[in-house]
Amino acid sequence: MKPDLSLLAIGIGSMPHLKTTEALELVRILKDIPHWPQLPNQASSEDMLNQYSFPLLKLGLIVENGGRLFFDTSQVNWLDKVTEFYNQYLEILEGNSDDYNSFSFPEESAQGFYAFLKKLTNGDFSEAQFIKGQITGPITLGLQLTDQNRRSSYYSPELREIVIKSLALQAFWQTKTLNQYNKPVIIFIDEPGLYGYGQSTFITLNKEEITNELNEIIDSIHLANGIAGVHVCASTDWSIILQSKTDIVNFDAYGYFTSMIVYIEELKAFIERGGLIAWGLIPTSQKVLELTADDLITLFEQHLDFLVQNGIDRKLLLKQSLLTPSCGVGSCSIEVAEKVYELTQDVAQKLRM
Repeated sequence: MKPDLSLLAIGIGSMPHLKTTEALELVRILKDIPHWPQLPNQASSEDMLNQYSFPLLKLGLIVENGGRLFFDTSQVNWLDKVTEFYNQYLEILEGNSDDYNSFSFPEESAQGFYAFLKKLTNGDFSEAQFIKGQITGPITLGLQLTDQNRRSSYYSPELREIVIKSLALQAFWQTKTLNQYNKPVIIFIDEPGLYGYGQSTFITLNKEEITNELNEIIDSIHLANGIAGVHVCASTDWSIILQSKTDIVNFDAYGYFTSMIVYIEELKAFIERGGLIAWGLIPTSQKVLELTADDLITLFEQHLDFLVQNGIDRKLLLKQSLLTPSCGVGSCSIEVAEKVYELTQDVAQKLRM
């Protein structure tokens, strides 16, 4: 039996705070599904690129020079390091090794994660029904992380595979770590790099390959007994994600609902196979200061009616819906972030009444 997530509130991850304690106080509002806060404003080490590149830096596949992280395939012992990486990957995911801590965050680049663990250990968030983590997606990281010639690693088949498998191992480690607290674990794969897929004239991405790459990370989350979600800001080709193995699809329902309805048949199939829709109904902009929970519930009902009119069962939709902000609040003011979290919880609570 699948866990019941119907109409619960869930956050995305990034937050604007400089103090971890203040971020965690705001996370507490989302009492059913608290998450660890990503805090990119705290230090450059908290930047997404640094957070998720560390295991490869530790293995020597990535080097640092002048504050820049990059793959250096010109190293004399490059092949040896790649072989060691693949050996670790196979040993861990085939269940022959428990040494998945090699793919953990260093504390200095994920203070919110370790503060969250400490709170959980001390019995905080005891009323939570689930706990949530997040990891970046392979396109987002692969396009940012370059080789020594400043070419995006995503365009190198060899380096792309290393990025994907490193993220799969990090997702496995994070799920295993959060599973210690005896609550179902949700991990979102945040893939803003997929924004505008199909509209860009300067980037060529293969649709089927992207789905397979996401599936590799989703499989690792499932292997560690987690629930997998995929979050994309704004518009994309949603069939890529709806046809993946993900349990949850998270989209910006406030500003980009029309980007989803183009894929109504894929959405219907996703819902019918038990997939959940995480509605990014609460805008993460100054606009949120003008809105009430009732305004957003009206919008939700309008969107719901449209989907029902197009052949998706209303009862099923409500049962398999969650509420989220439209994106992370890391670039927002504290005032906006607080209103976003308050509205997310308030809308979800009112819809469940």
